[in-house]
Amino acid sequence: MYAVISDIHGNLEALEAVLDDIPEGVDEVYCLGDVIGYGASPNECCDRVREREIPVISGNHDLAVTDPETDLAWFNPVAARAVEWTRERITAENASFLYSLPRTMSGHGAFFVHGSVRDPDEYIMDSAAAEKSLSLLAREHPEVALCFFGHTHVKAIAPFPGDQAPVGPSEPIDLSEDGPYLVNPGSVGQPRDGDTFASYVLAEGTEPDSDRPPSIAYRFVEYDLGSAQEKIRAAGLPAVLADRLAQGR
Repeated sequence: MYAVISDIHGNLEALEAVLDDIPEGVDEVYCLGDVIGYGASPNECCDRVREREIPVISGNHDLAVTDPETDLAWFNPVAARAVEWTRERITAENASFLYSLPRTMSGHGAFFVHGSVRDPDEYIMDSAAAEKSLSLLAREHPEVALCFFGHTHVKAIAPFPGDQAPVGPSEPIDLSEDGPYLVNPGSVGQPRDGDTFASYVLAEGTEPDSDRPPSIAYRFVEYDLGSAQEKIRAAGLPAVLADRLAQGR
């Protein structure tokens, strides 16, 4: 069994709550990128990820902060301000760590991307984008049962094996038929699907030689949201970044 987290975005309180929630028996934790950006604890979040030796890929905020050639015109004004704030505070060691991260990775028979199979910065927001990534995944990675993606901060499975999307902590969801599947674990540090808790997934059975069918289970974790908000406001970051945590937007 392994865990998949994504989009920490400098929210130390949420990250620590998630790491504390991960059950015994999990032999690896993968991160789909955006360790930093928006939140007030970029260095602390990098330190936790590095201390735990978590395999992590690069997100667009990780690159924007550490690559001075990044054109911030691609970011909305609030996101661009957060990038600039983080650039001024990230340590050289953590900047080097983030800049060196790969854009995709594989493990446990699964494939991990930040945005999509087609483009690390693409948002999979609808069925058309999902179908294009699924087609490319089947063509280029036929051995892969699951591809995990982040970037949207919205929990999702495509195609969904049933009539309803997951809306709560789940029992294992069987993904052994009609695959491959795309799975978004949601966001640790800044959910955008109306939920205020941190989310991640547990997965197992994705290895080609596994005696278990591929499955995932969502985990929802409460954290000290008020403390995370106060840090953002005290740091002088845009107040909306604190306000939105209480709205899940």
